[in-house]
Order: sequence, then structure tokens, then C-alpha cells
Amino acid sequence: MKIRIRLVVLNVLSIVIFLGLTTAKSTGQNYDSLNLAKESQHFNFYSSPGDIKVLDSLAKTLENNYVRITNHLGKQIDKKINVKVYPTLKAFHIAIHYPDSPDWVVGSSNGKELMMVSPLNPGSVHTYESLLQVIVHEFVHIAVAYARDNNIPGSSRWLNEGYAQYEAGQVNDAVRKSAESSVTTKAPPGWTQLDSLPVMEFGNINGYALSATIVEFLVLTYGMDKLVLLIKEPENIESIYGLSKDSLEKQWIGYLKHEKIE
Repeated sequence: MKIRIRLVVLNVLSIVIFLGLTTAKSTGQNYDSLNLAKESQHFNFYSSPGDIKVLDSLAKTLENNYVRITNHLGKQIDKKINVKVYPTLKAFHIAIHYPDSPDWVVGSSNGKELMMVSPLNPGSVHTYESLLQVIVHEFVHIAVAYARDNNIPGSSRWLNEGYAQYEAGQVNDAVRKSAESSVTTKAPPGWTQLDSLPVMEFGNINGYALSATIVEFLVLTYGMDKLVLLIKEPENIESIYGLSKDSLEKQWIGYLKHEKIE
């Protein structure tokens, strides 16, 4: 039973770990193998002919979340976002210049467009349903870039990834239990350490699950308005919350351990 539970947790985490991995090299792509196949109010969808039938579902998912996310961030996006849907993992991995990527790498964003593998062919790790969360997650990254006027140098990895998971509905019991395990079996990485790690190392130390629960803790304890202000001004965390970063980190660890927050 313990082995089975561990596998379930690892599968859930693998859905989280890919997030943000491919952002850096996904620019400069073209549409040679994909055609504009659908337009919605806020998105243009490019796909191969075989994936046209999934575009209605992707469009509905994105449009259903668009207003909520942009309203949370207090910033409207002034143009349509391109969404490129690749028919296979191989085609997607080649498009993002990571041809040897593992199967859990299924989505990417670069501040201007979304790229993903088709939910009709998700590979060995993901499902149709999880890819509908993936596309929302990647849109959140774009919305955050607009909200921060693309001021990337001051960004925070745990904040960006945690917030994207939170808005995409990827924070579930398995993720919470995994993060709880990370803080109860050993000293967890500090928030500053999480920000300083390369993407793969960030994933290897359970950074995505930890980040998701940090954001959940901040929203549930202090509200969405303060979190959005933090997204826009991450350097002002102590003045926004009226506490030192160390105090907030201790509260978060207590939250994971189900302790009363004072």
C-alpha cells in the first residue's frame, strides 16, 4: 500500500514538475507545421488537422478562466494570445528545442504564446484532463508577465510557479501531502533558496509542490489582494505582509504541519 501511495504522489508531482522547464528556449518558433484553426475572444489556436476537434475544449477552458485570472491580477491583456498545439510529444519537444525531454514535459510559455502537446495524445504521464490544467497554468505565466509589465528580473520562482499551480487548480491533497513530507522529514529549503535554484534542481527537491503550498497558505491566511501585490512587487514582501520573511516561512511550515497560525 505504501508503495502504491508513493507512486500516486510521484505521478501527481510529475504533472507539476514540468512547469516552467521549457520557457527559456521556446521563442522564435514558426507555424510551418501548424495552421490557424480556431479563434476565440482572447486566443488564436494553431494545430494540425487531426487536433482541430480538441480546440473547442481548449478554448472553452481558457476563456472560462481568462476573466478570473486577469481580474485577480488587475491587468487586461491588449492582444490575443497564440496557442500552438502539437500532435505528438516528439513534435512538441523538437519545437521547444528540447528533443530529449521526458514525457512529463508537455507545456511551455514564453510571455507571448502558449505551446503544448495535444490532449488527444498526452503521452505516458499526463491525461486529457491534466492537460486542460496545463494550458491554464501556462496562461497564468503570460498573465503575470503582463501584470508585471514583463519586469522579469525581480520575479520569484516559487511565487510564479506556485501561483500558476494555484490558479490552474493543480493544488490537491497529494501535492499537499508531498510538501508536508518534505518539511517533516528534513529541514525544507528556504524561500530564498527556492528562488536561486536551477529549474531541474528546483524540481528535484520538490520545489513545485512546496511552492504551490506557499501560495495556498498566503492566499488562505492573508488574502488574494496581498498575493497579487506581492506578484507585482516581490521585493517588498515584508512591507506587504507586515512580517519578516522568516516569520512568514515559519507560519507556512506550521500550516503544512496543521498547526494553529498565531
